[in-house]
Amino acid sequence: MYKFILTIFLLIPAFLLGQDYNIDIDSLNKKAKEYIHIDLDSAYYFANRSVVLSKHHQYKQGEMDGTFQLGRIYLDQARRVLALESGVESLKIADEINSYKGRKNAYNLLIKIYNHSNKLDEGVKISNLILNLAKEKQDSIQIAKTYNFLGIFKRKMGEPDSSIYYKIESMKINRLLNDHKALAYNYTSLGIYHYDNGNLDTAFSYLRKSLQIRKKLNLIPQLIEANNNIGYLFLMLRTADSAAHYFQKSIDLCLNHEKHANLAVLYGNLSESYKISGDHELALNAIEKSIPIKDSLMGIKQHEQIVKREKDLSTILTEEIEIESAFKKKQYILIFALILALLLSVILSRISKKKTIKFIIEKQKTNAAKAIIDEYEKIDNWIAKELHDDIGGSIAAIRLNMIRTLDVVKTEAEIANKLNNPTFTMEISKLNKIITDREGELENLKNVQDNIRDLSHSLVPVSFDGNNFIHLIENKISSRFSKGINCNIQIHPEDEINNINNDLKFNVYRILQNLAANIIKHSKAKNASFQVIGHEDHLTIIVEDDGVGFNPNDKHGGLGLNLIQQRALLFDGKVEIDSKEGSGSTIIIDLPYKVI
Repeated sequence: MYKFILTIFLLIPAFLLGQDYNIDIDSLNKKAKEYIHIDLDSAYYFANRSVVLSKHHQYKQGEMDGTFQLGRIYLDQARRVLALESGVESLKIADEINSYKGRKNAYNLLIKIYNHSNKLDEGVKISNLILNLAKEKQDSIQIAKTYNFLGIFKRKMGEPDSSIYYKIESMKINRLLNDHKALAYNYTSLGIYHYDNGNLDTAFSYLRKSLQIRKKLNLIPQLIEANNNIGYLFLMLRTADSAAHYFQKSIDLCLNHEKHANLAVLYGNLSESYKISGDHELALNAIEKSIPIKDSLMGIKQHEQIVKREKDLSTILTEEIEIESAFKKKQYILIFALILALLLSVILSRISKKKTIKFIIEKQKTNAAKAIIDEYEKIDNWIAKELHDDIGGSIAAIRLNMIRTLDVVKTEAEIANKLNNPTFTMEISKLNKIITDREGELENLKNVQDNIRDLSHSLVPVSFDGNNFIHLIENKISSRFSKGINCNIQIHPEDEINNINNDLKFNVYRILQNLAANIIKHSKAKNASFQVIGHEDHLTIIVEDDGVGFNPNDKHGGLGLNLIQQRALLFDGKVEIDSKEGSGSTIIIDLPYKVI
């Protein structure tokens, strides 16, 4: 009986660790979904890492969700071949695990791809499959969405009666559900239908309704489509200025939010607007911008190059996972041994254990604080050396030159006094020498002034009162970088970051200072990115560069990284370093808002 109970206890950690991996993977997919509307590169990083981890741990749900997010990212980047492959793979996994949500997501992704590619028969086929599935599950939202897509495909196939039928059916459902986002799609479809039938006033009315809803809901991809549709109506009416205005709005949204799928069409439409207005130079400029985008959408060379790159990246990540797995196996053995000891210690000394854990945590924090103080002692020594060797030496040299000049003047003055001359003359060579020496001293004084200013700036205390924290970070950090390094700083949401306590503000500021110094001194990077992101109970710092990278396991990592890790420890934070020599660096730091 005792052995049976002990076995159960030993199995618990393995089960819990497996659940932890699933939670981590789900968190990566959640981050990928959030970043799709903020930064596609970050979204891709989280989704791709989720897929690799899911495959390694055989977590099909995570692999399905990650593959679907990759498909969405590829579609936004106008990489339709890869988007289609991801959609098909996501659907295959959804069928394996019998996930309705997974099937629905994959089908909707494939429908959008076929719509963009004008593969109408395939689009209708997929739409009918998801429609039957949604009816079986009584999913009214999906039924309305699929009816709308069928209306779009039927219009493109030259079947107006079927098109209007599906659109009206979709609108009926969406009105009952009070789904404004879906109604915007319906209004767009009806606007296009009435345009095809020559009812321009009605078409404008529906398309403007759609635009108003999408503006209110801040739906970026849909706003791009809505502006393009209205611009196209003006283009057909040969109202060139209005058409160009709406096309340019769509292009700006695409560029600002990395939505490249419709750029080629938009530049083509903009070029047509300029042709009508007689501005052929702008028309040519717009069409020249659309050509490379069209070429990339062909997907041939792009497909070969991208697939090779993705496979290489996947191989690297897989190797990292295998190394991590080997380390985890050793950890499991240690965990099992610790569990046996803990089972005995819990019975004998639970109170003592709590006190010991608390003591260890406090000791770690004390050591971290002492380490920070020691490092600042080193900084003080450095400042003293700068004052003595550099600034002090320069001032001594200036003083010596001034004494020499004074001696020359005194000598000439004494001669004049002995001769009772009210004035004295000086050889031009001596005068020129004095002038040259004075100019040199003035230049040295300027250098001393600059050194003192730089030193004082590095020592001046910072104030975090009011709402100047974000402004302070942006100015202080960006000003450290020379023109040779492109520095991008993003901080959001601003209100939440401005309202954190001053202790945390100070440590965030110093962490960013240290990371910036490391990039400037060691990375040889051309681009650096700083992000501070506020969440419900913690903030995340993400710093990336494309420099030479380094070995995170090197125990001699330098002053900067040691200080960063000690500061994070003081706030019960976590530091994750993703770097290797020759491939840049990514450092992610999570800091809770409240110290536990």
